[in-house]
Amino acid sequence: MPKLLGVLESQRQLGGASYPPTLERLAELTGEKPAETSKALSHEEAKGRVLLSRAAGGKKKPAPGTTLVLLADDLEAVAQSDRLLELQLQSARKADAPAVDLAQLPKGLLPALSRAFKAALAQRIAERRVPRTIGVLTGKKPLFFFIADAVLPAAGAPALPTATATDGAPRPSALNGARDTASHGAPDAASPGARDTASNGARTSTSNGAAKPLPVPSRDATPAPAAAPAASFAERFDAAFTALDRDAGGHNYVTLRALRAALPDVPRAVFDAELAALRRQRRYSLDPSDGRHHQMADAEREAGIMEAGNLLVYVARRHDA
Repeated sequence: MPKLLGVLESQRQLGGASYPPTLERLAELTGEKPAETSKALSHEEAKGRVLLSRAAGGKKKPAPGTTLVLLADDLEAVAQSDRLLELQLQSARKADAPAVDLAQLPKGLLPALSRAFKAALAQRIAERRVPRTIGVLTGKKPLFFFIADAVLPAAGAPALPTATATDGAPRPSALNGARDTASHGAPDAASPGARDTASNGARTSTSNGAAKPLPVPSRDATPAPAAAPAASFAERFDAAFTALDRDAGGHNYVTLRALRAALPDVPRAVFDAELAALRRQRRYSLDPSDGRHHQMADAEREAGIMEAGNLLVYVARRHDA
């Protein structure tokens, strides 16, 4: 508990997107697993001092990626925070129903926090005050939604996430036509120029619509050396992180923007899904910027990953795997 309280106090001092942390994030910061952290918070020593934003129902445990951990004294402040609103909206929205009824937003919260949150929502509507990322349709049943969900995505863009990965990161439901690049850009087998079918097994190509047999190599010819296997995403990501971190002074902090630029051939949806897998393996963690020591550029924001109301822009290598 002293360690947990110390981490919570330090995160509160950072403020912004750092506090209150999710249960999952607190576990990362303390080097424990979410289940162990949750168990520690259930001890008598923690009661009255530390709260979980979501109440456990029966045997059902709060989801680590959508449950905030806060000091009891901060309940009112957290109820009025943009962070809680964004997290609750992210948890309640669905791919086929991204707009959430006002009455649905407080669901699952600790009763005392739920009551304070409802009052804060009513005040927000009266004052017409919401984060820049969120819109509201007023009326008898106000609807809250993310602005990004109200914009028709471009053709070929990844679909909205329909599930949440175990580390809380959105999981793409489809890559919507992203093509496998393992063949080094070779055309699809069904496309012109890649049709293959001579009865004797010799390859053919098309020229002006007419198929012509390609030369068959001599049996005495020296076989070409086998191509080296392509490096996996994890191997390439590790190498890029190591090089960028070394160039930046070895602080174990690299921006997502720099890592995306180091792997320019990897589509964003694939990059995010692969990075989520590395996080589930506890090899890397993501962090937001508190804005105190570095003013983010637009390109850094665009390269970030929005998760549970946080814009995650930094990557750190974990050493507790």
